[in-house]
Amino acid sequence: MAKTASKSTIIMFLFDFFTFTSVSVLLSKSILSKEIYSSVNLLNEFLIIFLGLFVLFLKGNYKIREFNISLKNTYLLLEGITLAHISSFILLYLTTDKLSALKYTLLDITFVFCILQLYRMAFHVYLFRIKRTKNIIIIGTNKKAQILADEISNKKALRMQVKGFISENSNIQTYNQNIPVYTKPFNLKDIIKLNSIDIVIIALSNGIEEEFLSEMLFAIPDNVSVYRLAEFYEMITGKYFIEKSSVNHLFFEYMEKRSNIYKICKRCFDIASAGIILVLTLPILICIAVRVKSIDGGSPLYTQTRVGRGGKSFKMYKLRTMYINDYVPTAGNIADTGDQDKDNRVIPFCKLVRKTRFDEIPQMINIIKGDMSIVGPRTEWEDLVKIYSKEIPYYNCRQWIKTGWTGWAQINQGHCVLNDDIEEKLQYDLYYLKNRNIFWEFCILIKAIFMALGGRHE
Repeated sequence: MAKTASKSTIIMFLFDFFTFTSVSVLLSKSILSKEIYSSVNLLNEFLIIFLGLFVLFLKGNYKIREFNISLKNTYLLLEGITLAHISSFILLYLTTDKLSALKYTLLDITFVFCILQLYRMAFHVYLFRIKRTKNIIIIGTNKKAQILADEISNKKALRMQVKGFISENSNIQTYNQNIPVYTKPFNLKDIIKLNSIDIVIIALSNGIEEEFLSEMLFAIPDNVSVYRLAEFYEMITGKYFIEKSSVNHLFFEYMEKRSNIYKICKRCFDIASAGIILVLTLPILICIAVRVKSIDGGSPLYTQTRVGRGGKSFKMYKLRTMYINDYVPTAGNIADTGDQDKDNRVIPFCKLVRKTRFDEIPQMINIIKGDMSIVGPRTEWEDLVKIYSKEIPYYNCRQWIKTGWTGWAQINQGHCVLNDDIEEKLQYDLYYLKNRNIFWEFCILIKAIFMALGGRHE
């Protein structure tokens, strides 16, 4: 349910596909048709269409639940379209007249960008001014019901509104004064009809009483969707709702889905990805290492004790980006928050190295050895794991699987997060643990590489 694409996502994707295809074909016929072989032309069009859609996907253009029109998103759209044309331009530059290659590429980027941006502007008007808002009723008045209501309220692009809470008793715990609370005696059927309810969410802490089950069965019309709170929370946030019952359910799901085929595919994916990344970046790593060595004479490669699967400690390899010192991590330390501009221990030129994550490339050695995976929960310091395990419920559940070089939490929050965000980070980790598969992990890896190369994977 959490990964099902919405109709708006599918329509936007198809529109983008049609735009990339039609513009590239028309420009090819008018500019390139007489100058290059048809096979080269077909390859050029394929590169533009495939890479265009793939890059926009990586840049989050199809995350409708977070859709908005802003200068940043406009820039990201233009950046994505431009990046998608690089390989096409190189192909044309080598096979046709250089001026024609440049003309074709610039016109294709301009037309595609203008059309896609106009569509997104029109979709923005439709989404926020025309599309009907879906009305929601939440059965339950506890803290988790309020958390869900806040998430719905904060995600404007969802076009959903909580019309009320329903309490089975007079013990009302909700603190939102803007949303009405219905207490007994009430007629659930009338509440649903009066508020034109589209979605009913069950958020009861102690389960549903037998009498109320029957009442809901006959009161909720067939055209009204019904969700468990945890299920709906995952669907709109991409995070796992953490409580005792949901984590217990996650345990049984994990035990049922254990697969040797997945483990073999995962291991092959890890080794292949780590090997390719290590080989491609080796010249850059050597240059960084030589520069670091020349600054203070210390070894450019060092190890840190990190915690992996099952709480097992191992030595993780990293490129040194700080002046030599003795540092012990503690909760709340400025170095643990990732605020590099205020950390004078960082070697000046290495701030860029850290932004692009090149200092973490030596972890590929750990991945090949089997200590880590290419995708998974972030590998933490041993001392921080001890602190978080005491302070955050179910924190150790992230150790059910191998930790990763990148992961779902990292591409949503960044690598280094504030201590106040560690609980949210755990929600992302457990969401990944529940839904992991090789194709999704490949997409996470590619997106992480794009973010790192753009200096946005901090």
